[in-house]
Amino acid sequence: MNSRELCSMLRRPVPMGDEGARLPDRYWMIRDVIELDNECESPVAGYDEVLGSDFDELSLAHESAQRAQSNVIDSLQRAHSNYRRSRDAVVAHSSSRSHLDRISDDDAMERSFVSEVAARMGISDRAAEAMVREAETLVTDLPQTMDALRLGFTSYLHARTAAQQAWSLPQEARAEFDEQIVGLARTQSPTRFKQSVRKLRERLHPESIQKRKKTAFENRQIEMVPDEDGMAWTNIYHSADAALAIAEEARSHALRVKKAGDDRTLRQIEADSVTETLVTGLAERRASKNTTGTCDHTTETETETESETQAEIGPDGTVTLTRAQFAALRPGVVVTVPILSLLGHSSEPADLAGYGPIDPETAATIIGSAASFTRVLTDPITGAHRIVDPHKYRLSDQLKRDIRLRDVTCGFVNCDAPAWRCDIDHIVAWEDGGTSTSDNLTCLCRKHHVLKHATNWQVSRLSDGSLEWTSPSGAHYIVRRR
Repeated sequence: MNSRELCSMLRRPVPMGDEGARLPDRYWMIRDVIELDNECESPVAGYDEVLGSDFDELSLAHESAQRAQSNVIDSLQRAHSNYRRSRDAVVAHSSSRSHLDRISDDDAMERSFVSEVAARMGISDRAAEAMVREAETLVTDLPQTMDALRLGFTSYLHARTAAQQAWSLPQEARAEFDEQIVGLARTQSPTRFKQSVRKLRERLHPESIQKRKKTAFENRQIEMVPDEDGMAWTNIYHSADAALAIAEEARSHALRVKKAGDDRTLRQIEADSVTETLVTGLAERRASKNTTGTCDHTTETETETESETQAEIGPDGTVTLTRAQFAALRPGVVVTVPILSLLGHSSEPADLAGYGPIDPETAATIIGSAASFTRVLTDPITGAHRIVDPHKYRLSDQLKRDIRLRDVTCGFVNCDAPAWRCDIDHIVAWEDGGTSTSDNLTCLCRKHHVLKHATNWQVSRLSDGSLEWTSPSGAHYIVRRR
């Protein structure tokens, strides 16, 4: 075989699979071809067309995905419009609404639509609500940007950024906003585009930034986002100056500690110092509140010394919480621990309500620091509660405790609100002859509790203990928590 024949052969597909595992000697390695004489052109030269076609296919697939996303937005907006026209079939007018927060028929219909979208798409209500609002804004208020997305001239990320920035603009300013951003959406990267539309939004907004900040400041909050391997994120939404001050102070402290010879990384020191400051400060505040007599009862935190409210940094750089801090910061925490793990005979993870799996060592520390605890034995196969010991539980409502321990979270589709924040609801309403038995009770967060009574969402318990929800559109959803 001469070199030209070899070059021609290399341009053909190389056998794969079982055939490729038994390649004959004529299938040389590319590194051997490069060492041949100059009669053979570079093997790379033969592949430029292949690489080019691959990237062409990638571009077409990306454009197709953007057009598909625009179809989702259009379909969502059409469904929303039809849902509004079917309000009488969605909204309920039962007497059981009287004991809940007042909610208008329009609000009830909107909540029902968002919940239906979330259930159909397998996402949270919050994500569904954002999608519904984005679709409404793009189709109604930003038609040029939406057309660019339909044609594949811009990405969904650009369109989503445009919609979110338009939300705080008054209706009369959105047409000009759309006119000025559509060209930028076709030429700028998503990051640069976001910077540009933020500046444009600032110029077009009739209200001063001081007034808008005052309104936004009312929404300050903290949230915990579970992550993998026993870790989680704590997000604080606050004023920009406060957030920047926290970040800069944490970095300055980390630099000083690192310069003193600490083996941890700067990011690790920052995280540990902020955590220690928050935990220690909150524990001291709780202990101080108890000692000054502002509470009606005495807790074990009153007898702890000042040193016991200080968090400790372990040799591996982790923050170790003291017994006083655990007692002060964890009222009502529910930890489910397999008995063999608690005895040290198994490494099966425990479950921290509101988070998920945690390691047995952390679970044992939490239990060891508790002033009191409730023993719950579960079936080793089904996980169902077998025996509940009520004698050490402070609440007198045995049934409510059992329901919350059983359900763990809200019983609505895709809702993970922790049971301790939920209402206890009768599946069959008391007014309709429902009884206060465990089979007829379930945990529902206030939002979905209101939804159940204000709209025609229906729920029933199946023989295996799961819940079956039927939406006003007739779709069925099964909720299993075990």
